[in-house]
Amino acid sequence: MPRMPSVTSLDLLSLLGSGEPVPAARLVQQLGVSRPVLGRLVREAGTHVLRIGKARATAYAARTATDAGSAWPLWRMRADATLDELGTLHALRGERFQFEPAGERPNLMRAVEHVAGHFSGLPWFLDDLRPQGFLGRTLAHQQAQRLGVPEDLNRWQLRDTLLAITRSGGTGIGDLLLGRMAVEHALAEHEVPSDAVAASERPVRYAQWAQAALAGEDVGSSPGGEQPKFTATVTTDTTRYAALVKFAVPDSGEAARRWADLLACEHIALSCLRDADLPASESELIDAAGYTFLEVRRFDRTTNVLGRRGYVSLLALSDAFIGDDLRDWSLSADRLAAAGLIDSDAVTQMARLHWFGRLIGNSDMHAGNLGFHLVDSGPLALTPAYDMLPMSLAPSRTGAVRAAVPIQPGVPDRIGQLEHVGWAAEVAGRFWQQVADSEHIQSDELRRLALRNRDVVARHARVVGR
Repeated sequence: MPRMPSVTSLDLLSLLGSGEPVPAARLVQQLGVSRPVLGRLVREAGTHVLRIGKARATAYAARTATDAGSAWPLWRMRADATLDELGTLHALRGERFQFEPAGERPNLMRAVEHVAGHFSGLPWFLDDLRPQGFLGRTLAHQQAQRLGVPEDLNRWQLRDTLLAITRSGGTGIGDLLLGRMAVEHALAEHEVPSDAVAASERPVRYAQWAQAALAGEDVGSSPGGEQPKFTATVTTDTTRYAALVKFAVPDSGEAARRWADLLACEHIALSCLRDADLPASESELIDAAGYTFLEVRRFDRTTNVLGRRGYVSLLALSDAFIGDDLRDWSLSADRLAAAGLIDSDAVTQMARLHWFGRLIGNSDMHAGNLGFHLVDSGPLALTPAYDMLPMSLAPSRTGAVRAAVPIQPGVPDRIGQLEHVGWAAEVAGRFWQQVADSEHIQSDELRRLALRNRDVVARHARVVGR
């Protein structure tokens, strides 16, 4: 009787071809070998195979190499600007990844599929580091040759995203740093920020940086979004802080004036939320050389020390654990709470923000415009609110200015929301009154609309029982 050919490490790698972790017990059965023989095959495969888990929960996956490497240390820059080792991220076949923690990191290890720390694509906690939006396109255009990626951000594949994140830190939002080069870049920026500016010099420098940003130069790095923007590290006589600076261009056209008014509206909205004891970003309006600048302090950076705080967007959490990009933040909150990701305080804050946004005409409350402080364990707290403004009044992508029509609040389509609607109505009423009274609003039409919307909100509040 002919002798059966010996099983080799190539047979093992063939079974691991998809990149998905395969339990040791299944490999033993499929290969027709004993556990000791499986152990020998794994050793023979060397660095091509990654062991995941322990004892009866042991599984194996096939590693791979990318242009950015095959494994990277994951670091955190703490609030005091010191470094913390979080673990190692391994690249697997099939554009999959496995995170191997250093210590207890239950939130980062939360199972998205069936295996803790395994991801079919870039891990959700790194997703917000992807270059995107206005500055993402600028980064792609200006840094393409250095990073070895296409100039057109729309052509980027996973390898390009990995190169950007591991070589430059990507957007730089939050506190996570993947790989040695990202750490070195972050430390160099911390020591000598490339976007440093004295507070007294902001009018001149901001105008220069706005021109550079519009010309396609890479001025700082920041979260994504389409509104023209750049970053700044501002120094005063007593403190330093990091900021994101949006701007409206010096143009006599109606669209430019509308954008300037909307930046003023965002400043007022954030102030109203803070006055109502709901966390919101601090902001300042600055007029210079015909530009209108809205300087928003970054909540993912610490004052003076310029350390970092964790961040993850609702979009990243939704894609990983909910499965929908819901436009109803209150419904998203309920689903995140059911998954154990947030607590009741965050649920209340998200519902109030959702209804406040509805009552000020914010038609752009997508999942990327709300975020959480990323921590290793426990529920995730909501970050201060940002990007909260009446986007229903924003000019179209072609520059057409939309008519200033009153809002249409609508009513909840499920129970349990009336208390949140009532809270939001009180704050939104104050918002519209302040818009009507603000010296920063250039348009008389918008002032008149603000008074009409104030009355609409007041009537709505009476209808829902407040």
